[in-house]
Amino acid sequence: MSRSSLFVDIGNSAVKWRTPDSEVFSQGVDFFTPNSLPKAEILWVSTVANLSIVDTIKETHANVKLVSSLKQHEKLTIAYEDPTTLGSDRFFAMIGAIKSFPETSLLIIDVGSAVTFDIIDHIGIHKGGLIMPGIASLRKSFPKFSTDDLTLKSVSIQSNTQKAWQSGTHAMLISAINAQIESFESSYPSGQVLISGGTVNEIINELSKSIKPFDNLVLDGLESYSHSMG
Repeated sequence: MSRSSLFVDIGNSAVKWRTPDSEVFSQGVDFFTPNSLPKAEILWVSTVANLSIVDTIKETHANVKLVSSLKQHEKLTIAYEDPTTLGSDRFFAMIGAIKSFPETSLLIIDVGSAVTFDIIDHIGIHKGGLIMPGIASLRKSFPKFSTDDLTLKSVSIQSNTQKAWQSGTHAMLISAINAQIESFESSYPSGQVLISGGTVNEIINELSKSIKPFDNLVLDGLESYSHSMG
């Protein structure tokens, strides 16, 4: 009988997990406690921040496997010379993407605290990626206009400074993402663009219609990885 597994993705602002029953939950890092997690025989954990959360999870769960990026896993070969410097969220998102689209060139975009882009060719060779500020960082990048308002409402020109800053940073985000999509589709006309992250639902209608949104690519990759480990 296979052992029950729990898959946990710890990010900059939230903890997301998939239960042995394939239900997915999310909780802000400031509110998360290990008691939020159901019992499971093995916990597979990816983290790019908040390592202290891993320590607290280990206090209540005996078998915690903290996994990080590898140079190679099955068909995926990472471009980074030192794979440990590649965020595990990006690594597992790529594994999850290949699982859904095997033998396809892929652009994987994650729109969260940072915006990341990774390209994989059809045989699984990672060509590299980009990291850009997310909307929170953009909105706070100029102290004179800094705001905690992260809403994404308009990219049109405005008649007051606050709205002009919000629209301008919104336009920067959308333009940067669409530019990378256009570049990828020019180089890989048979490729597929996948996007995930907490901001996706707010911006999806402003992006290329060819992209496919995914809610849980990192968890998909973690689960696929766990199966390969036996």
